[in-house]
Amino acid sequence: MARTKEFDRDQALDKAMNLFWRCGYEATSLDALLKTMGIARQSLYDTFGDKHALFLAALERYMARRDGATSSALDSAHSAKRAIREIFMAIVSESTADKKRGCFGVNSALELAPHDTDVARLIVIRQRSVEEAFFRALERAREQGEISPKKDTRALARFLLAALQGLRVSAKADPHSPALVDIAEVALQTLD
Repeated sequence: MARTKEFDRDQALDKAMNLFWRCGYEATSLDALLKTMGIARQSLYDTFGDKHALFLAALERYMARRDGATSSALDSAHSAKRAIREIFMAIVSESTADKKRGCFGVNSALELAPHDTDVARLIVIRQRSVEEAFFRALERAREQGEISPKKDTRALARFLLAALQGLRVSAKADPHSPALVDIAEVALQTLD
């Protein structure tokens, strides 16, 4: 007779996500995952598959949450231009611990995407999702007269995505750098 699961799958996945986020894929041992998640090895295999499958599930969960929040903030804002500014300045204003932890998606792209096609595929999906959210916001900003009708909103959305990712990497490396404000401000000047 099969045993019933004695743990909450979502809570275990959140714990794994946070461990991977903090340590990275390669530096996270299976033993550390089992201890952090509070589950047995067989439960991990039965529920998630192997370590790689668990990582992909954790990355997908993170992206769904983060991208959903970004899209929602951009789609619901009265001023798209102000919402974009708030997204950039929120990174500048994050706590040192949050800056050092960085973005799980960006961290994963840097660590794994060059040699892991599954991770690369998820990162591309994430990037397109964020690009689309910026694009919708920029189109709305152009319609409302917040930005010039001459702006190429697709190219600008792609630039903002790249600038946001660069800001995340810079903040992770040097969370106290005054350059973070400069990076954000220059990126935001492209909206003028």
